[in-house]
Amino acid sequence: MRAKLQRCRTVWGRTEQRDSLPGLRTVTNAVYQPATPDGSWALCDADGTIIEFGANPMLTDVVDEADDRPMLFIGPLITHYGHFLLGTFARLWPLLSWMGPKPRLVCYAEGPLDALHAEWATLPFLADILARFDLTVEDLVTFQNVTRIPKLLVPEPSVKEQDFTHAIYGSLTHYTGEAFYEPAAVDRETRPIYLSKARLGSGISRLRNEDALCEALARQGVDIVFPETLRFPELVRLFSERTMVLGTAGSAFHTAVFAAPNRRILALNWTPPVHANFPLLDALNGTQARYYFVPGSTIGEEPGFHFGWSIPDPQAVATEMLERAGAFDSLDARDAAEDAARWRAKWIPGWKPVQRWLDCRL
Repeated sequence: MRAKLQRCRTVWGRTEQRDSLPGLRTVTNAVYQPATPDGSWALCDADGTIIEFGANPMLTDVVDEADDRPMLFIGPLITHYGHFLLGTFARLWPLLSWMGPKPRLVCYAEGPLDALHAEWATLPFLADILARFDLTVEDLVTFQNVTRIPKLLVPEPSVKEQDFTHAIYGSLTHYTGEAFYEPAAVDRETRPIYLSKARLGSGISRLRNEDALCEALARQGVDIVFPETLRFPELVRLFSERTMVLGTAGSAFHTAVFAAPNRRILALNWTPPVHANFPLLDALNGTQARYYFVPGSTIGEEPGFHFGWSIPDPQAVATEMLERAGAFDSLDARDAAEDAARWRAKWIPGWKPVQRWLDCRL
C-alpha cells in the first residue's frame, strides 16, 4: 500500500502579518484581582474599569499595596510550551527596549507564590527564556489578595492564536534564540531528525502508532528525538544545525521561530487543514514547512490527550516522508501536480484509469 501523502492546502484560522507595534498602556494604581480555582481573575484601572479578565470575576475592595518596583503585566502564566510561546511570551516584547531596573513580571496563576515558583522552576523552557532578559523565575509575581499596583505597564500581545502576529514578535524570538546556536554550525548536519511525542504522558494530540513510524524511520537513518527531554537551548540548537526536521505537527515545531532562519520542516498533520499557528510563525523566520495529511487517518479518544489519531501503514508513510524530504526543493511543483491529478480524477469522467497510470510514475 502506497502512502500518497496529501499536501495540506487550507488553514484553520487567519494568518495576518502586522508591521505595527502592539499597544502599550501605562496604568496608574492598577487593581489586581487574584486568580481563583474556577479560573476567574481581573485587572482593573484605578476607577474599577476592567482591563482584562478571565471567567467570571467578582470585584472586591483593595487589601494590599504592591511596592514601587517597575512591573510589566504578562497575563496568565501558561505552562504548556506551545501556548506559553503564543500567549505569555508574546507579551514580553517591551523587554527588547527596556531601560532602567528590570521589572517584575505580573502574571495570573492560582495558588501561593512560593509553590508556584517551585512549579515554574521545573518547566524546561521558562528559566532559559527569562535568562535572556536577565530575569529569573523569582521575578514572576502574583498576589494572593486584591492588590493596588502603583505603576503597571500593560502590553497587548504580539501574537493572537489563529489570527495575527506583529513583526516585533519575530524580533523577540530572534533575540531570544540567537544566543543558543553558532552561525557557523547552521545546517552542518544532513542527517534528518524526527520529533517524537511517543514518550509524552499528556498533551493536545498523540499519534497512536508513532512507535511503528519511528522504528521505520530509524531503520532508514533518521535520528529520533524526544523534545521534552531537551532544554530549550538544546532544542533551538538542534533545529539550527539540522537541515531537515520531521515530525507530527505540534508545539515543538514552534521552536523553529527561535532557530536560524530558513529551517526545513516536513510534518504530518491529523487533518487536511493545518492550524493557523504554524504558518503564522513560519512566516516570521522564513521557515520552509510542508505539512501533509495521510489519507485514511482516524481519530478518537486518547487518555491524557485531547485526542489521538492513527495513520495507515506507518512503514509506507516513513518511506514516503523520507523520499519527499530528499526531494524537498521540488515538492511545490510535485504536490501541485498530484493535487491536479486528484481533482481531475474526481471531476472528469474517465480520468481514473489515467490517474492510476500516473500514480505508478509519481
